[in-house]
Amino acid sequence: MRHTVLAAIFALSASAVFSFGCGAGASPSANSFTEVYTKTIQPSCSNNFCHYNLVDYRYGQLDLSSKVRAYWSLVDLPCMGFKCLGTGMRVLPGQPDSSIMYQKLSAPSPCGTQMPADTTNYSTNGTSDLTFSGPGLQDEDKQRIREWIQEGAQDN
Repeated sequence: MRHTVLAAIFALSASAVFSFGCGAGASPSANSFTEVYTKTIQPSCSNNFCHYNLVDYRYGQLDLSSKVRAYWSLVDLPCMGFKCLGTGMRVLPGQPDSSIMYQKLSAPSPCGTQMPADTTNYSTNGTSDLTFSGPGLQDEDKQRIREWIQEGAQDN
């Protein structure tokens, strides 16, 4: 009988620890991927021209059309577009200064065009010759991306 009671107490204690550790019901932190996607990527980077579903090779094969696709297209993957191929990884968790995604937010871009590109001023000759002539991301958006990467680029 004593072992049964001790086993029940242990099971309840373990259950409580695991439920608190998982953060059930907690809202995403300011540096969560949910915040990065909804406040920065979705409004600035995913549209009918840039980084959309089934985007082809000349535009970097970077699909940001949904939160799930965006995460799996960014973290721990090499750049795939012909202008940035071989230049590095899109997002290296914990290393924003080595992540091409973060580097492309400021001039000069390490490859291709500084992001976000101006989609109203692009070549119609079938190339991806975009220019950066529109407004860049706000400092708070850049900082949100930097902190998310610095904190491990978690899918949260």
